[in-house]
Amino acid sequence: MEPRSDNVSLRGERKAFTLLELLVSIAVLSLLVVMVTQLVNSTAVVTVFSTKNMDANEQARVLLDRLNTDFTRMVRRGDVDYLLKVKQTTPQAGNDLLAFFSEVPGYSNGSPSPVSLVAYRINTNLQFERLGKGLLWNGASGAEAPMVFLPKTIALTWPAITNSAATDSNFETIGPQVFRFEYFYFLKNGVCSATPWDPTISTGINGLRDVAAIAVVIAVIDPRSRNLITQDQLNTLAGQMEDFAEGMKPGDLETQWQSKINASPLPRPVASSIRVYGRFFYLATTPQ
Repeated sequence: MEPRSDNVSLRGERKAFTLLELLVSIAVLSLLVVMVTQLVNSTAVVTVFSTKNMDANEQARVLLDRLNTDFTRMVRRGDVDYLLKVKQTTPQAGNDLLAFFSEVPGYSNGSPSPVSLVAYRINTNLQFERLGKGLLWNGASGAEAPMVFLPKTIALTWPAITNSAATDSNFETIGPQVFRFEYFYFLKNGVCSATPWDPTISTGINGLRDVAAIAVVIAVIDPRSRNLITQDQLNTLAGQMEDFAEGMKPGDLETQWQSKINASPLPRPVASSIRVYGRFFYLATTPQ
């Protein structure tokens, strides 16, 4: 009987993975699962953050476009009143109030009007509201309020406008997530001011003849993040965001607000979703 050759495998011999090979395979597979999970989670975080920014950007865009339309068609005359911040006599602390007449369509008693009393405010729920009260140039109609000329004033004729807690059916919410509103004036002499005239040449508003632009700064929080904090927390943050002060330059207010947001005790995802926007609205060069 011939001996079996060493080159011939035993019938039924099988190769299998060793324990070490199985452990290495499991480790590699686990590493891949972890990497894929982290990638998916990172993608989800970026997507949520981008969505929040898009929500804030869209709301700010709509509001700022509305402001631009109203400012562009502002009635700038020396014989009409304005409800504006003036540092010397009526400083405004916290969220500002603003009211003026503008040649934009407005509604009152259901009828359209070619000129409106326009007002802006942050209400007690920390939401940005706009009023567009339709007026007429004369008093021919008893149903509509006529255009008001000096010595009549906006504050005395429509006192609800001076109180952010007062109700008026013509106010509508156009920025439900805008919780901070501040404005100041960029004078034609190149100075940012809390007073709408150049004291070296004027003593009053006089149709805003000394004002080149009205600068507006707003703070917006996205709806999802707002649901994660209380009204008191948002109120506290709004109170820490400074008012415009004489000597500030363009961009200073936005920088100060952002520093308060970054230093706030709000959860980081909430604080990072709050956006600050500033824009200069240049007025027509020649008042009416």
